[in-house]
Amino acid sequence: MSLSQKDKGKLTLIGISLLFFIPIVTAWYLVFYTDFMQGSKGVEHGTLISPVVSVGPIKAKEISTMNEVLIDKKWVLIFIQNKVCAKFCKERIYQLRQIRLALGEDRNKVDRVVIFNTENDLDQIRNSFPGQKFVDSSFMNYQILFEKFKNLYSTKESPIFLIDPYGYLMMQYPKGTEPKGIIKDIERLIKNSN
Repeated sequence: MSLSQKDKGKLTLIGISLLFFIPIVTAWYLVFYTDFMQGSKGVEHGTLISPVVSVGPIKAKEISTMNEVLIDKKWVLIFIQNKVCAKFCKERIYQLRQIRLALGEDRNKVDRVVIFNTENDLDQIRNSFPGQKFVDSSFMNYQILFEKFKNLYSTKESPIFLIDPYGYLMMQYPKGTEPKGIIKDIERLIKNSN
């Protein structure tokens, strides 16, 4: 059965129409029914702190040596621990370390700090996380530093905070935020700040 000239013309017209409509329908489907565009947005996994809060350089101690260090000109991941550091606290410290390590070559541009609001047995943490830095009530600037987080911090949420290299508290990641999302945000921020 051969097609008439008229039928061939109709099929050609339908084919040309489909060439125009298929990309439009595909784009519409991807935008409205998938997470296709999710990766192309800016920093999106945390909450932007507005207005930003000036924290400045942070004096902390290295948990392995107990030497005081000044953290300046780096991105800083901060976690506040209100109680004695138990399971959740250790998981959070582990998370901070893994986020930093996952940044590869950029890991030297990022530091991690825990603010302890109560006395802790640091030996347990020291053995598992020798590169961790901390601030506790023995520091002169402890109360001033903690005040910077006061209006943003909830013990229920136990967020991770991100400070930029200029000392501004700019992002907050609530409990339950996927570490992959934090890594993506930091990678974009580092890339855009170079």
